[in-house]
Amino acid sequence: MWILKNSKELPSSLKHHRVHKVKSIQTFDFSTLYTSIPHDLLKSRITSLVHNSFKQKDGKIRYSFIKAGKYGNCYFTRKVEEAEGQYSADSICKMIEFLIDNIYVSFGGLHFRQVIGIPMGTNCAPLLADLFLYTYETDFLDRLISKGKISRAFARKFNFTYRYIDDLISFNNENFHQYLSQIYPKELQIKPTTESDFVTHYLDLTFMRDKCGNISTQLYDKRDDFSFHIVNFPFLSSNIPSSPSYGVYTSQLIRYARCCSQYSDFSARHKTLVERLLSQGYKSNRLSNTFKKFYDRYNDLIGKYNVSLPNLLTHCCLNQD
Repeated sequence: MWILKNSKELPSSLKHHRVHKVKSIQTFDFSTLYTSIPHDLLKSRITSLVHNSFKQKDGKIRYSFIKAGKYGNCYFTRKVEEAEGQYSADSICKMIEFLIDNIYVSFGGLHFRQVIGIPMGTNCAPLLADLFLYTYETDFLDRLISKGKISRAFARKFNFTYRYIDDLISFNNENFHQYLSQIYPKELQIKPTTESDFVTHYLDLTFMRDKCGNISTQLYDKRDDFSFHIVNFPFLSSNIPSSPSYGVYTSQLIRYARCCSQYSDFSARHKTLVERLLSQGYKSNRLSNTFKKFYDRYNDLIGKYNVSLPNLLTHCCLNQD
């Protein structure tokens, strides 16, 4: 499955599979995903996916219901229970079809029912789009695997392909772009977004590949390219509690440490952040104490740099007292 829940899963997956050498990186974007999905195709693909999830590999029915528990947990079951929250495959499909068939927009005193595409911003849109694309991806891989030993070996080239809703990235598959038309339906438009052979951006990450195939990552933020100043952190002079404001500092440190594989990149981001926060009324001593707590709690993130706490504080011009 190529689906990513967030960007932090990508470096973790590559590290888990020990992907140290990379020959190629390709990125793509679905330019018309939400607005181009035909409803009849969406319903048929999702319905098939739902019914297959209740079956075994040989096609026999394995479960009768899916149960939504009181505490947010869900599980498959064969038992009939009188309590609420138990759904069959047919009932789930009927609810999804009702949802797709009853999307309305009001404008100028008129009401329109949407018959092509799903509206962005609704709770259901990302999940429906995700599952819709997933059905084509798994069908493509199943076709390869069913063709025999040679095709199964070829299918492994797609092991390091990932997708976050409408953003695709593929590692070590130089010809991935040639198979897009075989994977996805013709109604969708896909455009390449790879920056170069050695540098490309994906979500909030910048992947860099040297001539030997070694890869490193940096934080990518589109706002860095803007020609004007952006206020994206709270001012302590405003009428807000101070604790959540310093919590923003911690959340940014976590983000930097997850995205930056090299200490020099983390340190540069950290120093810039500290300078901005100090200019917006934050106290140096409290930032220093907050960083020390971050260092203790998230040593699995910051420890990879192998830099001592005093040096970490010195490099970003924070007090060590």
